[in-house]
Amino acid sequence: MEIAVTDPKKTDVAKKQIENLLGSDFKVENRYQQNQSLYSVMSMERWIFYAILSLILVVAAFNMVGALSMLVLEKQKDISILNALGADRRFIQKIFLNEGFLLAVIGGVIGMILALIIVILQQKFHLIPLEGGSFVIDYFPVQLRLIDFVLVAATVLIIAFAASWIPSLKASQQEFSLRSE
Repeated sequence: MEIAVTDPKKTDVAKKQIENLLGSDFKVENRYQQNQSLYSVMSMERWIFYAILSLILVVAAFNMVGALSMLVLEKQKDISILNALGADRRFIQKIFLNEGFLLAVIGGVIGMILALIIVILQQKFHLIPLEGGSFVIDYFPVQLRLIDFVLVAATVLIIAFAASWIPSLKASQQEFSLRSE
């Protein structure tokens, strides 16, 4: 038997009243308890998506290492000129670290904007349905959480720092020479 409660905040109170009325011979559950497996899978799914997307970011970081390493090779003369003008190794390293962060921030912001658009579209138009018909809702539920965006931003910046560190270190440790050979 299903009973609808007009105020969702009073679900637990109504449940206890029904349990007291019916006794221990009957099992009384709210909709979350009835679909416990669905909610636990959706909770776990969030972390699995995060792990998969982090793995994708690590693969993209290899691409960034390659691009920045090529940039270091292309800009050897420019690095030598900067050194001749008084730039120390730390300054040169900061240039390439900033380049890596710039790439990561642009990619991260674009990715977060796309994620925001997709979440809003799913909330408004229910683009991804849930099959089976035995669930409380008939579409895949999504929710915007600030902590998720902060976690993704932190992950992007950490991976970008790691990917930028090697080429920037290589750029700062190379021998400087303005002579053409």
